[in-house]
Amino acid sequence: MCREYRLFPAFFDKLSLGREFPSYRHPRTAWSMRRDGRAEKISMKAISRLVNSFFIACVSLILSAAATASYAFTLDKVLAVVDKDAITLSDYLLFAKTMGVVENMDVIDEALLKKLIEEKVILHEAGRRGIEISDAETDALIEEIKKDSAVSQSDLEREIAKGGMNFSSYRKVVKERLLAVKLIEADVNSKVIVTEKEVERFYGENKRDYLAGPARAEVKAIFLRLNEGATVTEITDLKRKILSIAARLGNGENFESLAGLYNDERLSESQGRLGEFHRGALIPQLDRKVFSMQKGEISGPLWVKEGVYLVKLIDRTEDAFKPLEEVKNDIYKRLFAQKREKMFNEWVRSLWGKAFISIN
Repeated sequence: MCREYRLFPAFFDKLSLGREFPSYRHPRTAWSMRRDGRAEKISMKAISRLVNSFFIACVSLILSAAATASYAFTLDKVLAVVDKDAITLSDYLLFAKTMGVVENMDVIDEALLKKLIEEKVILHEAGRRGIEISDAETDALIEEIKKDSAVSQSDLEREIAKGGMNFSSYRKVVKERLLAVKLIEADVNSKVIVTEKEVERFYGENKRDYLAGPARAEVKAIFLRLNEGATVTEITDLKRKILSIAARLGNGENFESLAGLYNDERLSESQGRLGEFHRGALIPQLDRKVFSMQKGEISGPLWVKEGVYLVKLIDRTEDAFKPLEEVKNDIYKRLFAQKREKMFNEWVRSLWGKAFISIN
């Protein structure tokens, strides 16, 4: 999964991608995020569905935990400065709660603090670039949240108030999230390109990830058991016996007849039928041999802890894989996430390089 820039666990994980992944199409040269007017506009309804899970699951728990926690530090203690914008302990505590951190809150987590600084850096870059989110966009998203959550304005404000936050502060958080999404969409997501050849190559190199059904083999066997604690003489006698049977098979004697003669009662009655197995179901020594044999082929002696086998492959089917057409969109998402991960990290590093950052 790609590294996410996020504020709320269920909210920003997906929202940081800026839009849903497009379905596969067959372009002339490459797959890319569409640049038409509709594609560039973030879907309020799609965003609201993501925010909905945050609203229902996180608002009361997260904000109330942040509001009631008691710490030895003063809440206005400055932990870092980003372009003259101070990040205080109270900012850090709220951010930690929204990231799902509930333990060791009396210790500053350096990695978590850097994530908070990263958020500030992104928002400052949006401000420098003049990127804005209108009040109408913010209000439209909040309306969608209320609609999808089946809550009224008073219900929403009541839940927010339980955590000690007023509606104005909540609205500001939503607006900042949309602002960050818009910048990430413009600078990162819209520039990620996955080609058709890359998808085909990934499919070929990772085909087993798209296994529809494993290979299966029907097997008959002659099995001579080795008694526990067998002496050297007993082991030698068993070797001679299995080699004698193998020689008789090599001379054309019927496998099923010998299986009925030498096997225990269960295998003898079924003329040595061991069963039908999918790849990986047999013990490794047998599995490797069985799935490398040709139909009708008889193996040499195969020694296992319990004794020794001679096996005959009756029938076998090969691994079945989902066709490329069926999994193209999934592969595209995986490759997009990998490329976005790298591009996002490079982009954030470049923003850090432009900002004045002091960590106390």
